[in-house]
Amino acid sequence: MNPKLLSHLRSLRRRGPLILLDSQSACHPASQKSYLAAVPDARIEAFGNQVTLCHPDGTREQMEADPWEALKRFRASYPGWHFGWLGYDLKNFTEKLTSGNPDPVNLPDLFFIRPTELFRIDAASRSIHALMGNRVPPGEQGEAQPFKVANLQSDYHEAEYLALVDQARHYIKEGDFYEINLSHQLRADFTGDSLDLYTSMRRRGPVPFGAYVHGAGFSICCASPERFLCKKGTRLLSEPIKGTIRRGSSQQEDLLLKKEILDSVKNRAENLMIVDLVRNDLSRIAKAGTVHTGKFYELQTFNTLHQMVSAVTAEMGETIDAVDAIKACFPMGSMTGAPKIRSMEVIEQLESRKRGIYSGAIGYFTPDDDFDLNVVIRTAVVKGDKLYYSIGGAITADSVPLDEWEETWVKARALTSFTGEMNYDV
Repeated sequence: MNPKLLSHLRSLRRRGPLILLDSQSACHPASQKSYLAAVPDARIEAFGNQVTLCHPDGTREQMEADPWEALKRFRASYPGWHFGWLGYDLKNFTEKLTSGNPDPVNLPDLFFIRPTELFRIDAASRSIHALMGNRVPPGEQGEAQPFKVANLQSDYHEAEYLALVDQARHYIKEGDFYEINLSHQLRADFTGDSLDLYTSMRRRGPVPFGAYVHGAGFSICCASPERFLCKKGTRLLSEPIKGTIRRGSSQQEDLLLKKEILDSVKNRAENLMIVDLVRNDLSRIAKAGTVHTGKFYELQTFNTLHQMVSAVTAEMGETIDAVDAIKACFPMGSMTGAPKIRSMEVIEQLESRKRGIYSGAIGYFTPDDDFDLNVVIRTAVVKGDKLYYSIGGAITADSVPLDEWEETWVKARALTSFTGEMNYDV
């Protein structure tokens, strides 16, 4: 990471919530610019329908409200740039769904700030531009410190997860849905600075939609390769990922694995089902006849795995609000299954904890009402001396339970490489 940017991060997080949206992959077309937003003068957060507004005059207002509607009012009351996240359980305010499982992490379901300090980092030149605030702050010097991730455990034993996959396959055979995304949560002891964890994750596995969030008592270290939804003018773009395989240990093995995933009937079926779901979601808020599939089954390569990506575009209806457009498509179909509502009902039944920020989205709104949001996967949440990291995958009728279990751990390699040893950003 740019040393100057790192020093800004260390300095600015002393002054309140901070959000870095970090495009890290030099070869990825989305990695053109990053944003650092800090020192907010207004903030909104919601736990279910319990909404808190922090106003520029320092007062706090609490109310019961639909969080989506509250976000619209917040953006209208305090126009400008807004940075934050949408948690998976906002699904309960898009459909008639509930979340009754315990939540070990307990972050807000919705959290957005309006920054007074905003910086854009251009990938090509690595230059930092102050978009808001008088100048680029001097920052503070600080060497990376050792951190430790220890006692990493899943909330399921292997046999328990295999049984869940079998239950999901039974639902599929009964016709409840075609595909479902199941996940489990890793938990670990953590010592050190979350920023050093983030920079180490970043170095070992650069991604186009990374994020670092620092708030009161928590940090979020996100290494997401997936875009949920982007709006530029009236054009909407969603890029679902479905289909994953590990990297090879040699160039020859890597090529064979690439061919294996591209030839895989299961992986192509997974991807196609989610593309159809995204097309359906977008059609709810798009101009008639404008929903199109762009790239199909594009293979993108990251440090630890290969993934299959498609793209769906649409022209947004002229009377549609930006928040309503997001709401119509939320959460990302790649994190639920198809059909979407029944998949989410069964996810609530089969999984043992509330998903929270996992499967949600982190991103920003511009003053012109554009937005760009990722999918929250490959993400560590640090609270106190505990770390939480959820991993999952798509289950279809022909899924092999042990293969599905092993695939989830492939997705955790950005974290498991740190387990049980002292680590530095090298």
